[in-house]
Amino acid sequence: MSAWLVFFSLFVKQVTNAIPQPFTVLPFFVFLVYIIFNFSKDPKRLLKAKLFQNKIVLYFSLLTLSEIILLIWNYSKFGSDSQDFNVLGSFVGFASTLICLLIVYIALYYAIDSDLDLLRFIRGSMLCLAVMGVLVLVPQLLVSIGKNYFIGWVNLVDHVVIPHWNIPSDYTAGSYVATMKRANGLEIEPAFLAGQLAVVFLPWILSAIKHHFSFIKNEFKKMPYEAYLLLLLILATFALAKTTTGLVAIALTVLILVFDFHGRLQKIFIAFSIIGLAAVTIGYFTIGSINGFLNGYLFAKGGQSASNRSGGTIGLIMTFLHYPLIGVGNGYLGHYLIEYVPRNSKLNTEFLWGFSHHYSVLSDWGGFLAQYGLLFFLPIVRKVRELFYDFNNELEQDNLSLLVKDAAKYTVIMYGILAIFDFNWLSYYSLISLLVFVRFVQYRIDKKQVVKS
Repeated sequence: MSAWLVFFSLFVKQVTNAIPQPFTVLPFFVFLVYIIFNFSKDPKRLLKAKLFQNKIVLYFSLLTLSEIILLIWNYSKFGSDSQDFNVLGSFVGFASTLICLLIVYIALYYAIDSDLDLLRFIRGSMLCLAVMGVLVLVPQLLVSIGKNYFIGWVNLVDHVVIPHWNIPSDYTAGSYVATMKRANGLEIEPAFLAGQLAVVFLPWILSAIKHHFSFIKNEFKKMPYEAYLLLLLILATFALAKTTTGLVAIALTVLILVFDFHGRLQKIFIAFSIIGLAAVTIGYFTIGSINGFLNGYLFAKGGQSASNRSGGTIGLIMTFLHYPLIGVGNGYLGHYLIEYVPRNSKLNTEFLWGFSHHYSVLSDWGGFLAQYGLLFFLPIVRKVRELFYDFNNELEQDNLSLLVKDAAKYTVIMYGILAIFDFNWLSYYSLISLLVFVRFVQYRIDKKQVVKS
């Protein structure tokens, strides 16, 4: 199963909107059946396993208690109107995220219990990317640049497996990419695709290149040709998805290649980076299409969507500054955004017809801090520090451990910086991409303790 975890997690289209999203997508059903099957074979294994430290249980218990108190408090202030999902709906939405987290954690516990399982996970993930590249990304990229060789196939994939916004004008040509000329992969929009590629696949590719690890042969000290090809595919997708998230991910990739690699590889990437930066700079000032592209999606984003995104981010920061310790909770955030977003960001039709009724969270970190505050954010930072302490001090520093540690580092960098924007950061694939490193450290330490005893 370890090789299939990422594959199943990529299918995020909901079966119904009647219940919370985590319970209506393919990975929920697959992982739940997998867990039940393994539990039925050996119930004592899970019951005896010390999966949760006391401080983890305490953290989520306090988070749940805080959410209940804040829901009651906010209901007493605002009642129930169009900016919320009512008290019960808000709590169910919050609880569904915790259940999703638990399912992923237990599925990883069963699926990955050895280095062989982890290597299968890595190879399966890269094979999944390659297949998605051939069947989904490359056809979408061709359509996005006006080459409609596979337009029928792209529209079919969009109709069958890709979720849609409730905005008919985005799909008038049969699919999002055919209408908007922006690749969105298997996700609902390009920014989510960029976040998916940057968090799920890119860290392993960068680490494999750094450590000369071949996904195909599962061996070190080999030229990872496949990793270079997959890196080019991802960078091209970042660019043609035409989203700020993708362009920032390109910049982060370049910085990692230049500053975190060593020896001859580093010199090569520094040279390519200088040449690329010079070409982009010259193009920005001399070629209209490049100037318009960079201004439109990075330097000078305009229009009502950009106004609402920047205004909403400011609103989230202001909400956090007013309620810095435990935030305002999950259910009534829209009320505070309406109050704190700048007035000039409300003067557009998108706000009047959409955000004035339900203000979406358009910055993941801003949303987390505004909803849960520092008291629930700082323990996460501490847990990440503990993870890397274990990598450096509790594990044998062999090739695989170094490969996984760098992949974890790149995941934290991508996840941490891109979450300033908005992507599907609490999806099954995002949680798998984070918790797989926790599981690696966990089983390595467990086996080390068994050997000592």
